[in-house]
Amino acid sequence: MQVLCDKKIMIFLGSGVLVQEVAIMVKRIGVVLLGLVAWMMASVAFANYPEYLNGDRNFILCDGHMGTAWYVDRSSLDVQEYAPPQYIIAVKVVSARSATGDEEAFYEHDGAGTITGTETYRFFYNWDRREMYVDRDGTSNWRYLDPWGAWASTGIVMPAGEIAFALAYHLKFYGTQSRYSEYSGTYYHPFTDALYRRI
Repeated sequence: MQVLCDKKIMIFLGSGVLVQEVAIMVKRIGVVLLGLVAWMMASVAFANYPEYLNGDRNFILCDGHMGTAWYVDRSSLDVQEYAPPQYIIAVKVVSARSATGDEEAFYEHDGAGTITGTETYRFFYNWDRREMYVDRDGTSNWRYLDPWGAWASTGIVMPAGEIAFALAYHLKFYGTQSRYSEYSGTYYHPFTDALYRRI
C-alpha cells in the first residue's frame, strides 16, 4: 500500500515499517558513529604521549601532535611580575620526538624521547578579566589566547601558559571556566583534570 505524506511517497510493509525512513535513520546513525570514532581517536592520540619526558617529572607534557610532544620545563619557571591581578611568567618549553625513531615506541608509557628544540615563552595574565596572553617576540607584544580557540592559534602555548600559572600559584587559570555543549548536553572545560594531575 502506498501513502502520500509531505509530498513523499512512502512504502509500508505489512508490519507498518516505513522502508525509506528506516534507511535514512540508519544512515544518520552511521554518520554520527563515524564522527564519534574520529573524535575519540583524536583524543586518544594526545593521551598517548608520555606524561613526563623520559620519566623526568621536571618535564611536564603540555601538548602533542603528529609524533612531536611538548613539555614545560618546571625548573625554568620565572615569575617576572607579581602585581595582582596582573602577572607575567616565563617558562621554557622543549619539543621531543622518539629517541629510537620509532614513533609507536615513543607513545608507550614512559617511552624514550629526544629533545629536538627549546623555546622560552612569556605569558601575561589578568586574573580579574581571566585573560591570558603570550608574548609574540620578547618585547611585550602580547597576543590574546582564547580559551575556546582553535588548536592552530592556541596549541602548545595555551596549555604551557596554564601549566606555568598552576606551577607558580597552585591555581587553575582557564581551567575553572566551562561551556555548555548543546550537542552532548554537558559542560566542558578548556583543560581536563589530567593536565593538573601531572603538575
